[in-house]
Amino acid sequence: MTISVLIPAYNAAGTIEATLNSVFRQTVQPEEIIVLWDGGTDDTLDRIQRFKDRITIARQENHGVAFTRNRLVEMAKGEILAFLDNDDLWHPKYLAVQRTLMRNYPEALASFAGHVDFTGAEYVWREEPDTNPANAEWIGQVDFFKRYNVTTGLFGSMSFACVRKSAFNRLGPEPFQFSGVDDSYLFYRVSLFGGVVFFKSPLVAYRVSEGSFSANRLKMLLQWVKAFEKLEPEFHQSGVKGLREAFSRAYAMKRRNYAKVLLGAGRTAEARQQLLRSMANCPRPASAGKSFALWASSWLPSFLQPRWPPSARAMASFVGAPPAASPDAGSVKS
Repeated sequence: MTISVLIPAYNAAGTIEATLNSVFRQTVQPEEIIVLWDGGTDDTLDRIQRFKDRITIARQENHGVAFTRNRLVEMAKGEILAFLDNDDLWHPKYLAVQRTLMRNYPEALASFAGHVDFTGAEYVWREEPDTNPANAEWIGQVDFFKRYNVTTGLFGSMSFACVRKSAFNRLGPEPFQFSGVDDSYLFYRVSLFGGVVFFKSPLVAYRVSEGSFSANRLKMLLQWVKAFEKLEPEFHQSGVKGLREAFSRAYAMKRRNYAKVLLGAGRTAEARQQLLRSMANCPRPASAGKSFALWASSWLPSFLQPRWPPSARAMASFVGAPPAASPDAGSVKS
């Protein structure tokens, strides 16, 4: 099976060389490595030019990560598309494991590997990962959709994922939309068509940076709500048992999470509107009751209200930390 490695590059001068070197060190080498320079203000382009004999370089004016990934998919010739952000690192066995997963699970539209979070300039793999095939887990369509919402951090970066090129024929044009949560938009739609496989051993080092999009909860959750608005018709027409109900619950949850952050930002009127709409998204008593309780709390005197979450996620030390598992966790850095 042929592999294309796809890297969007924007203002990545400080990290792109380490990222590329992690690809060059793979025990299974890809058939092509495409780096698409998405404009920028630093010398990223000059740095990737040093590797022009080993990679394909494309360039464009800045259009954002969703547009860039769509163009990379169009350019790729491999059967397996391995996505990598311009500041993350792969263990040398990453592509070998991913290719084995795709061979062992021909029904899987995508495959994921485990990861560790880190900060700083470098990451050193402290021990050899367990690459036993028994670490692989098949996840069906509905289960994947549900788990993606509950433990987004396990799946929430394209650097952890490979997708079959054939899957994009089913996903149609512009499979990536809503820059910042474009990976989520893609994988929600993947669940409409098939399942995935997850390999729990950590084979990716995910760089956590304070300026990442995922650190801005308010902006990220707004994009997620917009993505769900666009996804709603497809899920409501789905004939997959349980998927429509799972989507409605998740949609209401996303609006509640967005409303809580709006309340933390003092945007009370907007938050109340989101909570009322979440009740319409999922009128089931358990879900609607949660939304109503939050809506009612917003009318209490401020000293009696819950402590609403801030719009920015605090950045602690993530070196060697396990992946995040919060319902609104995100991993896109753009």
